[in-house]
Amino acid sequence: MRLGPFIPRRGRRLCCALLLLAVLAPPNLTFGKPQSTQKESSRQELQVLGLHSADLFPVTNLSLLSWVTLIFCPRWRHLKAVALVGPIINAITYTFVILFTFSHPDPNVVSDITSLEGIVSLFRNSDAVFAGWLHYCVFDPLIGLGEVLDSRQTGVPHLFVVPCLLLTMFLGPMGFLLYLAARGLTMYVKDDGYTIQ
Repeated sequence: MRLGPFIPRRGRRLCCALLLLAVLAPPNLTFGKPQSTQKESSRQELQVLGLHSADLFPVTNLSLLSWVTLIFCPRWRHLKAVALVGPIINAITYTFVILFTFSHPDPNVVSDITSLEGIVSLFRNSDAVFAGWLHYCVFDPLIGLGEVLDSRQTGVPHLFVVPCLLLTMFLGPMGFLLYLAARGLTMYVKDDGYTIQ
């Protein structure tokens, strides 16, 4: 799939330049006002282009555009393009947040993702919670898009897909399982020669 329709040529260059800057930036470089360091062990707050996590949080609302499009316009010819806007922008924001977090680790957090205690410790940091929310706002709409596209191919009525999308939006894995059940039921009924209108 080409990204040309989503990001104009100039925009692609700017996105690549910003991503490259974030990757190659030395750990002590911040993209905003310098932080006052009280102690050597104090955590440095996220700053991307001068914005903190709380300032960037409204960007996550772009995922609502995906959900509205998936629920109300499932056969629209621009469905894929519009439904991908939120996940793409949230993925770019996520990348900046993760790169900042890796280059400015919180000395008070034990980064152990192999235990529940380590995960709880990690998510005591507001920047880590923001990154987790961005992760959710990228992948759940993509699962919803997959449900809609698959339902169009397999003939699952959209009326059956809407509850799956709503559940996927709020409780991701449960919505995905509900869609698999609706898909299986539809395929079973089709195999028996019945038609669902």
